[in-house]
Amino acid sequence: APSGKPVWINPCGGKELASGEGSQADSIPDNQLLTRIILASRNALAFAQKFSESFVCEIFGREVTSHNEEWKHTRYDWLPSEGEIPKTLGEATPNSHMKDLADSELNSFLVSSFRYLQTISVGLEQVHHDKDRQAAKFTNEFAQAQYKLRQVLCEVESAVTIREPDVKIVDVTRSVMGSEYRNIKDATYRDLRDWIILRDYMNSLEYLIDVCEFFKKL
Repeated sequence: APSGKPVWINPCGGKELASGEGSQADSIPDNQLLTRIILASRNALAFAQKFSESFVCEIFGREVTSHNEEWKHTRYDWLPSEGEIPKTLGEATPNSHMKDLADSELNSFLVSSFRYLQTISVGLEQVHHDKDRQAAKFTNEFAQAQYKLRQVLCEVESAVTIREPDVKIVDVTRSVMGSEYRNIKDATYRDLRDWIILRDYMNSLEYLIDVCEFFKKL
């Protein structure tokens, strides 16, 4: 299993940035914070979408749309649930869900999102770890996906700490992903696991963009 400092912990590279930015809380409006999250998310999503096409074509011999359709109801219990992110890849987030979120605090949404994304990062780390050990194709792409997700996490964490400097964020640990999802001997099953993690990563980014755009309009 992977070891060392996880990339999803302190994604901005240290507490100094968060507390330093926190002192400027009044000078950074929510819209600007949301825009920063949206831009980082779009960048991460564009990269993931591009390489997911080659990944699905190369590994499964088909197009993303049909592949996604076939497996869209296959979910892992440790990744964000349908209740948490009520959309599947390529779908828009339902308006009714947005209205429910509007009644809650922006920070509670951001903290939840941070948790979803950290959980996804745990999965991406394992995918990259396995591919790296086997010197498999797409090792570099999964490494880059982790890095781009880290940038999104940094923007989300910054927004949370700027809006609420005393907030306590409980980081996700590697233990969220059980060994049955890590130690997969069968290559076909492992490929499918990699797709489900990549799919949920892209779906989480789509969701984050949708909701941040929604909050910008409030």
